[in-house]
Amino acid sequence: MEEYIHKDMNEGIRSISGYYQYLEEGTLSFNGRDVLYLVGVGVVDNSCCGSGCLPFVRVPGYIVSWKQRTDPAGRPINTVEPITQETDQRAIQQLIASTYPGAQISF
Repeated sequence: MEEYIHKDMNEGIRSISGYYQYLEEGTLSFNGRDVLYLVGVGVVDNSCCGSGCLPFVRVPGYIVSWKQRTDPAGRPINTVEPITQETDQRAIQQLIASTYPGAQISF
């Protein structure tokens, strides 16, 4: 089990060549369990090699407990179970890809 601190939506996190930001947070049902996922975009806008963007989906895991407390900044904290079985990962990737085609999906 791991703690997951909810991300701030629509706030860019800068890097040397651009930024990324989370756009939405959602859940989906899989085999009787709720899966937490985040949709975001990485943007290259400060690179000598050009610009572009990449949509992505990050899957922290199965929700074990939902917003049971907060961190010092007031962001809710969940407990999640990472999804480690490859067969489950592939099936969840297919579900997510049907809604977010072209997004890079990571666990």
